[in-house]
Amino acid sequence: MMARRLSLDEIKNLLRAWRELADKEALEILMICNGGLVVFCAKKYLGKGLTFEELQSAGNEGLINAINKFDYNERPIEGFASYISIAIENQMKMELRKYNKHSHVLSFEHPIGRNKDGAEMKIEDLVGTDAEQLIEDVISEMKIDIVREALQCLTSREQQIIFLRYGLDEAHKKTQDEVAEIFGCSKTTIAKQEQKALIKMRHPRNTKKLKDFIDE
Repeated sequence: MMARRLSLDEIKNLLRAWRELADKEALEILMICNGGLVVFCAKKYLGKGLTFEELQSAGNEGLINAINKFDYNERPIEGFASYISIAIENQMKMELRKYNKHSHVLSFEHPIGRNKDGAEMKIEDLVGTDAEQLIEDVISEMKIDIVREALQCLTSREQQIIFLRYGLDEAHKKTQDEVAEIFGCSKTTIAKQEQKALIKMRHPRNTKKLKDFIDE
């Protein structure tokens, strides 16, 4: 479906069709026809820490939130474009703030203290070197709350990837190929973003809580 400029009447009718009738095609048209705005904003914030795909993902989240919240019965439909623009940019800014807050993630080799025997401990000593070790160890110990808290340091896209890959929220685990198909990108891209997310989750502020449970 090609993106095109929608008339004000079309926008209102599509919003009504989606919100009142759950017409998925109406939502798809709104998303596609406003996708150019998401791309424009993503390019505007590119180079500030997040990849284009991460910014685009955040922008799409802001767009769909705006579509779901805009009051087309009370507000002039002329204000819809400004409304979604603000929502898209705000979502991107929020993800950038989250990224910058956690951009100082340390290396697995960085020392984080000493164990009971006085030997120096590193992050890799605590959580292992397997990319799946942190989550699987914690889940097996029924400490899902630690994982959920660690997820807060991730962008929305990274959270979605981790949820899909490791079957959180009682969902079935998906392979990197399956996740790549969902996001419409390559397996290599998903693998890199998954690893980046896991590195963030292995930050000492998160692994210290895991260490406390291990010590118990």
